[in-house]
This record gives sequence, structure tokens and C-alpha cells, in this order.
Amino acid sequence: MRLFEEIMSVLGPDGEVLFGGAKVVLYAGKCAYFENVKSISSFSDGELVLSLKEGSVTAEGSGFSIARYGDGDLLLKGDVRSVRVGGEEV
Repeated sequence: MRLFEEIMSVLGPDGEVLFGGAKVVLYAGKCAYFENVKSISSFSDGELVLSLKEGSVTAEGSGFSIARYGDGDLLLKGDVRSVRVGGEEV
């Protein structure tokens, strides 16, 4: 995770970015990992909507299953094709 630490050092110690925003790690075609998850708003085979500490995130794809969820972290297995934070695709 050295790259993430480098990015955060460039952005500065902004608490909103570090502790409230969306953090998503995508392993294309395999899974996606989300941090700062407050709750699961909706879930289906092809869509996951999460409420975060700040805002929301939507993942779309197919073959979804929740592999792990707890302590603000969620691991989604499946073919994740897109991720939107709020209304913006990332």
C-alpha cells in the first residue's frame, strides 16, 4: 500500500479524504474491496449500492456475492464492470 500512502502525502492530511471518503480497490473481473461502508442500501446479482460515511457508491456488473462485510469493510466477488461514487463513474 505504499502507493496509497504516497498519494495521501501529496493530497495532505485532509480528514475528509482520509477518513470519510470512498476507497475502492478493484481487481478487474474478480472482486472489489470497499472501505468506509456504513450500510448496504441494495444488493442484487448485478448491482451493489453502499452508503458510506460520506455519500454513496454503486458497483455494476454480474455474478455478485458478498464475500466479507464488517467493521466498515466489504469484499464483493464477481465481475465488477463499473463503480460510481455519488453520480460519477470512477
